[in-house]
Amino acid sequence: MYRSTILFCCLCLFNFMHSTIAITDEQRAQIHQHFEMIGIECIKDHTVTEDDITNLRTRKLPSGAGAPCFLACMMRKIGVLDDQGLMQKENALELARKVFEDEEEVQKISDYMHSCAHVNTASVSDGEKGCERAFLAYKCMMENAPQFGFDI
Repeated sequence: MYRSTILFCCLCLFNFMHSTIAITDEQRAQIHQHFEMIGIECIKDHTVTEDDITNLRTRKLPSGAGAPCFLACMMRKIGVLDDQGLMQKENALELARKVFEDEEEVQKISDYMHSCAHVNTASVSDGEKGCERAFLAYKCMMENAPQFGFDI
């Protein structure tokens, strides 16, 4: 059960997985495998509650104490969150370019990530830890997905 939840969390971080962007079954499998391995690592240190699982499955924000740090761990390992706890759009685009060959698709992802860049200037109390900022980024991504045609 945790395995599928971890995968779901990862996929929500990159909402383009179920978007209008063309993705092959092979690409999807590669991404699933990569994110699943990362999620398994993160859940060891950052427990996600059953309520969090339910919320993530129904595309709601998780409310458990461990959820923000779980998201931060995932984002950090993926390379979207740096050591200072800030989102790194460039790293996300680099990852997208490894999967998508169409520059228009990468640009759409770039615009999407840019729409949440303001989280880097938000006031947070955990600084470099990045949990609060990761949660803000996740929330922003969920809210902005429809504007870019992403169906999460």
